[in-house]
Amino acid sequence: MIITPSLSLLYCPSCNESLTIEPMFSETNTSCSTCGYTEPAGSAHFVTFITEVLSQFLKNLGVEELVIGDASTSDLRAAVDAQAILPALLVNAKLNTTTIGNGFNNIPLTTVHDENAFYQRRVVTNTNSIHNPSIAISTLSETLFAAHKMSMKNNPSKGKKVLDLNLLSPISVSQQSSITEYTSNETAVKNPAQKMETL
Repeated sequence: MIITPSLSLLYCPSCNESLTIEPMFSETNTSCSTCGYTEPAGSAHFVTFITEVLSQFLKNLGVEELVIGDASTSDLRAAVDAQAILPALLVNAKLNTTTIGNGFNNIPLTTVHDENAFYQRRVVTNTNSIHNPSIAISTLSETLFAAHKMSMKNNPSKGKKVLDLNLLSPISVSQQSSITEYTSNETAVKNPAQKMETL
């Protein structure tokens, strides 16, 4: 299967110029010739794949609408994009897997600053050799599934069709400052209990 990187990942998060993205399975890192930004080879392909899987997972759950902050959308694919809510899902997944002892580095994804993104964060890979993509897929899917179960419990009249992403714990996806703080402070992510005590 050939994956075409999402349009949002074709441009540099630092200067917004076109990135040089090599074909799938290349070992050459993605780079920007304008500002020198680089990310691991295959990052755009893998993150696009993750987005496609998550949007299909939501469809399979019967979700037709996502609520984010005070807004809602029926475009599931766009909502879980690397520049949309994926950074919030990733932060939640990493905090939860740390809490249950699976280890911080098991999910081969991280975020970088991106002014054009919903939270000013974009998801990229942190390695060019991902041996077990199912770790990222399963933990992110579990995060969505947990929010889906809470949505159905809190609003049974809407059933499984509406997923309220503001219910994500411990960070609401509507709080940009929280996403930025957690993703830029690795200590807080590694030790969420201590961080929560200081909030």
